[in-house]
Amino acid sequence: MNVVITGSTKGIGLALAREFLRTGDRVVVSSRSAERVEAAVGQLSQEFPEGSVIGLACDVSQGADVETLADFAVEHLGSLDIWINNAGSTGYENKLLIDSDDSVLETVVRTNLLGSLLGCRAALRVMLPQRRGHIFNMDGRGADGKASPGMAAYGATKRAIPQLTETLVKETEGSGVGVHTLSPGMVLTDLLLRNSSPEAKRIYNILAEKPETAARFLVERARTVQGTGQYIRFLTNPKAAWRFATAWTRKNRFFDEQGRPVEE
Repeated sequence: MNVVITGSTKGIGLALAREFLRTGDRVVVSSRSAERVEAAVGQLSQEFPEGSVIGLACDVSQGADVETLADFAVEHLGSLDIWINNAGSTGYENKLLIDSDDSVLETVVRTNLLGSLLGCRAALRVMLPQRRGHIFNMDGRGADGKASPGMAAYGATKRAIPQLTETLVKETEGSGVGVHTLSPGMVLTDLLLRNSSPEAKRIYNILAEKPETAARFLVERARTVQGTGQYIRFLTNPKAAWRFATAWTRKNRFFDEQGRPVEE
């Protein structure tokens, strides 16, 4: 399969790229930084010398950049099977909305929401003439409508993702193209850990997973998805409830009582 993943030079995006390569797929990685793209391509090429990975710098909030990324993928791979809108931002802050700067709010909205819209549009431009392919939009905290204090903009943009997916399911009905939502759950990435308190990290011990674990689950299902409109969740409500019920088995799994990382 030919796969494009935005925001894939670190965190869950990089883990997804690694897992697709592990299964023998051809992958295009991207991020806003050309240097990070070059480093990720080099790292993945070293890990998978028989694999096929290329990359291109892309600011997902810029329509021209996203269209260029789609053209780049088709030029080098010939077609497009999977497009994952993974690029996301919290603005690297955890502040009440009243204390948030304009620039931070704009960055979060343009990256998370506008970036997903532009990514879907670019992918559809390629996939609709093919009459095949699957687009995946990545959800996050707030997607279920629950409050996300300190992350109002992030939560609001992620709440929009399932609605965007449902709308595109209707707009592409009968086209052969599937549009879906991916939910990695709570993943131990910089996005999650930045400014996290010791109390929050105790919850991470219970609910969070390493990017590689979530990526393995998501990629397996993304590669075999059927139809359209699927909501692929790594951390389901029953699974979360079970983890809380057995929380004592996960104490100090990743962090100690003071929030310090536990050495493996």
